[in-house]
Amino acid sequence: MRAFERGAEAHALDKRTAVLAMKPLHLHVTLAASNHLAMNGSRMTVMLFAASLGASPAVVGLLAAMYGVVSAFVAVAVGRWIDRVGPRRPILLASSMVTLGALVAGAWHELPALFVAAPLMGTFNSMFQMTTQQTVGRYGKPEDRPANFSLQSLAISTATFTGPVVAGLAIDHLGYGNSFFLMAAFGFAPIAVVWMGLLQLPPRREHPKETATPVSGWALLGDRELRRAYIAAASNNGIWSIWGFMLPLYGHSIGLSATRIGTLAACLAVATILVRIFTARLVRRFASWPLIVASHLMMGAGFLAMPFTANFLLLAAFAFLIGIGLGLSGPLSTAAMFDASPPDKVGEVIGLRMTMANLAQTLVPILSGAVGSALGVGPVFWTVAALLAADSWANRDKLSRR
Repeated sequence: MRAFERGAEAHALDKRTAVLAMKPLHLHVTLAASNHLAMNGSRMTVMLFAASLGASPAVVGLLAAMYGVVSAFVAVAVGRWIDRVGPRRPILLASSMVTLGALVAGAWHELPALFVAAPLMGTFNSMFQMTTQQTVGRYGKPEDRPANFSLQSLAISTATFTGPVVAGLAIDHLGYGNSFFLMAAFGFAPIAVVWMGLLQLPPRREHPKETATPVSGWALLGDRELRRAYIAAASNNGIWSIWGFMLPLYGHSIGLSATRIGTLAACLAVATILVRIFTARLVRRFASWPLIVASHLMMGAGFLAMPFTANFLLLAAFAFLIGIGLGLSGPLSTAAMFDASPPDKVGEVIGLRMTMANLAQTLVPILSGAVGSALGVGPVFWTVAALLAADSWANRDKLSRR
């Protein structure tokens, strides 16, 4: 009987390991989502905990900025390191630091702890996501990259949605400290999986010194194809920042309730998730660049039309349209950027994008807020629409290429 039980346990273990090894891409993006959930859930917990400790809005805003400010300065160097050492060590280091940040905040219930936890979790979550993007593009064949990045984007979108929900439930039912400990558990999950050898990483390609790309840093964008893909990818980050900052202002200015403003944000989020389910099929039918151009036109149309109406149903439709564009453009522009990058500089190029993303999180609200205060929300949205239309026109030759 014991022999039978041992055999059954061994069979179950072998089967579980085989399932994990069968689809390493799916496991990898799940681990990335777990890390992102930990960071995103902790961000809301940090904000609420700081407010409960009596922190001023300025201090809470500074804490929010701490999640991205360090990464804005070190992302390129981190990308070079990822290119050099491969994904395993960055995954383990990033997961360890995200876990440590959550543990510090959970164990030390003072405001200084939050100023330790916020940059730790934000910076090293960026490292994890950069490693994931550098690695996801190497699973399968080059033609699989749009589907791979769509899957990765879908996982991160899900984590972005569920992180605050899980954190909110934990805060209400378990308290702030235990909410941080729960986020630490999500941060630790990739450590356990990678340390046990359950994640099968794609083989690294060796790049001899004589074939190394001679340029580095921002000089990489001297290549026209890479520059086009980078602009498409970076504009996606800027639009997310503008939407997140300007939507509440516009909704408030036309008298929408907080519930309706939140519903508009949800319409965009749902659209990004839904379109990513079908992205691989769309790429097989239309190819990546025509879809990127079309997505920019859709987003431009949505931003152009929004200031002309206060009708909630129309606003919801425009938000959904912008969400479809963002959902398509995100993974496809990332795949195009990966394809155009020198093979030995992929991580560095991703670092350049991460730098721009973090700068956008900091600068876009300031600039758009200044313009919005002086001229109103409409000119901000119309400027975004004009820039998207200009980028679509600049890439019009891509419409005829597969």
